[in-house]
Parts: sequence; C-alpha cells; structure tokens
Amino acid sequence: MSTATLSAAPPLFSFLPPGAAGHYRVGMPQLGLNGLSESWLLAECGDRHWQLLAQACGMPVSQLRDARHRRVYPAFRSVRLRHAELDAVLENDQLEIASSLGRVSRTQFYSKHVVSSAHGLRAVVDMLSAFVARERAGDNTSAARSAVSGFDAVPPLEEGERFAAHNRAWLQARREGDAARNGRPAHSYAPQAIRPCPSVHFNGAGFLYFARFHELVDHAEAAWFGPWAARCVTTERHTLYHGNADVGSTLSLQLCEFERHGSQLDHHAQIVRSDDHRVIADVTTRRRLRQPGADFLETLFEKAG
Repeated sequence: MSTATLSAAPPLFSFLPPGAAGHYRVGMPQLGLNGLSESWLLAECGDRHWQLLAQACGMPVSQLRDARHRRVYPAFRSVRLRHAELDAVLENDQLEIASSLGRVSRTQFYSKHVVSSAHGLRAVVDMLSAFVARERAGDNTSAARSAVSGFDAVPPLEEGERFAAHNRAWLQARREGDAARNGRPAHSYAPQAIRPCPSVHFNGAGFLYFARFHELVDHAEAAWFGPWAARCVTTERHTLYHGNADVGSTLSLQLCEFERHGSQLDHHAQIVRSDDHRVIADVTTRRRLRQPGADFLETLFEKAG
C-alpha cells in the first residue's frame, strides 16, 4: 500500500502563543488498554485547537457567527498522529502538550501539538480545520464551509501550508486511482456495517465527533484481523474528513488495502454512509504490537487469543 500519509514531515519551527503549554498527570481517563488513549489525546488536542482559535479572535468559539448569522463550528478537515509512542505512557506520568496555531488560508487554520514526558517525545498531532455551518437545521449532511471574520491577527504558518498541500496531493492520488479503475472498488474485503451510538460517538453540537472516527475503524479492525489487533498500538494515523453523519445512520467500514509485516500492520480504510454511499473519511493507520507490559495485560491477551 502507499505510505504517503504515514511519512513524517520534517521538523519546523512555529508560532507558540503565551500559555499554550498544558500539563497533565496521567490517570485512568487518559489511559487505554495499551497506554495513552488515542481518543483522549485527539479530543484534548482538538479542544486546545478551539481554545487557540478563541484566544485569536477574542471570544468563545461558541459565539462565532457567519455573515448570515448562523452558528459556525470549527470542523476538522484532517488530523494526523505521528511519532507516537503511546504504550510508553504509564499511570502517574507527567505529560506536557505544547500547542501552536497558524493560518493556512482565509478559512483554514492549522495547529500542531507536541506531546512529551520526562522521558522524551511521545507524539505529535497535526490538525487542519475549517469553519462550517449547517445549511439545513438538524441535518449534519448539509454542513458546508463558511467564512468567519476576526482572525486577521493569526499569522500564516508554513508547516500548516505543507500539511494542507500534503492532504491535497493524497486526495488527488486517490481520485486518479479511482479513475484508473473506472469506479470499481479497490478492495475485496468484507465491509463492516456499524451504527454509531448516539451517546458515545456524537458531540454536544450533534455532529459525529472527529475523535470517534478512528474508533469506528478500530472496531472494524477487530473483525478484519481478529484478537491479534487487540495487542496493537497506533504509531501513525492520518484521517481526512469529507463529511458527517446523522444520528441513527448506518456506516460501512471498508478496508481498501493493508500490509502486515511481522509486528507491524498498515491499512487504509474508508468510512462510507450506507444510505447515499458517500465516503465521509479516509483513514490510513500504522499499528505495531505493544511493548511487553503488565502481567495482567498479558493474561488478558492470552485469554483473548
């Protein structure tokens, strides 16, 4: 499979606003079975992204309105986790997340979140957002990009522009691949039908939450690869968001391609709305077997396997 979305970008310097570093003691809310919870990390970085936007415009994000006086939401277009050593994070560790924000275009903003502990780097999260508003009340599928004023002071960020260009190149390559196949699917693996849980997968704004998309992929991964997947931890993940879904909708998780070499598993999955067959996300993932850890985990894995 192509690993274009799995390669790390070169280190660059970026604008760091005052007070953009956060400190955390790791407890059960921050932990998953195999170390630091990917869901917690993405949700926390997403909130930091929104708080930086609020700091930049001088008001809570919840008060932002577009020219038509509609409530707008900062929706993520792309999120990338890289350099992740989530299984190296243990209970009572002290984490620091250093965040930066920059403008990519009139409607797009990029943030970078560097996660570290006393023992070194633990992850980097790149996030690209745009403001959206619902064209029809209560219909998540009608959400469309909308411009918001008040962010002129946010400086451009070259690293964000590179990330946006990387996303465009990946999508163009996918479109060219689709055209070469004349619309035929690129996979022959059993799709998994999943209906997101309203109380778990949707946020307070009524949208399928960005930090839950990868959970749907992990759910399907267990069906595709069996108990072996339970021992795996994410080292890189790149999600490109193309749309959303309404409460009660059924999604089809489709495994487009995968490679498994020893302790490493790479795969590309698409999340598709079952009613209109619209692809709402492309998710490329790199996983590896977790490092040997607590005895009780090994016992759990032995029972599962």
